[in-house]
Amino acid sequence: MPLLLALPLALLVFLAILLMLLPLSLWQRLRSSGARRQARPWLITFNFWGTLVSTGLFVLFVTVAGFWWQGAWAYAALGWCGGLALGVLGYALTRFEAGPETLFYKPNLWLVLGLTLMILVRVTAGLVQGWQASINGVPWPQTGWLSHAGLLAMAAVLLGYAGMYALLLRRRVRRHNRYRGYDRSTR
Repeated sequence: MPLLLALPLALLVFLAILLMLLPLSLWQRLRSSGARRQARPWLITFNFWGTLVSTGLFVLFVTVAGFWWQGAWAYAALGWCGGLALGVLGYALTRFEAGPETLFYKPNLWLVLGLTLMILVRVTAGLVQGWQASINGVPWPQTGWLSHAGLLAMAAVLLGYAGMYALLLRRRVRRHNRYRGYDRSTR
């Protein structure tokens, strides 16, 4: 019997911690969004491959979700293509500073703020819709940006942006290292 009472309590504690950490993580993202960063090749490569793995897992999820959610593939593909274009725009708006041994970059503050706002809207919409569906019995919208497929599209935008930005940044760092003579093949 005590175990049955502990499980809901543990779930509530987990949700409370999650709800406290989410605003903190969004605040940290906003605070450091326009900061000048050192382009570490290993970290950028890790970010690129991590984004590719995340995209692969996302494709698997969309494949399964496509059986139940109308338009999941179309929304996800459109969102991902939009994210790729946004990644190119983000790279074009990034300011680069070549140091004597390393490259520094500063992402565009307004683009990062817009993407962070999109994350906030996505999470809030999901929470509100989940609450309404579970408490009031309100069905989720079947079409539109607030549908399940629309929320998948927002996730796809973020994945497409992160993947394209990491790819272009990786190419820039490699080109910088070759130009400066720090290419791995010359060591």
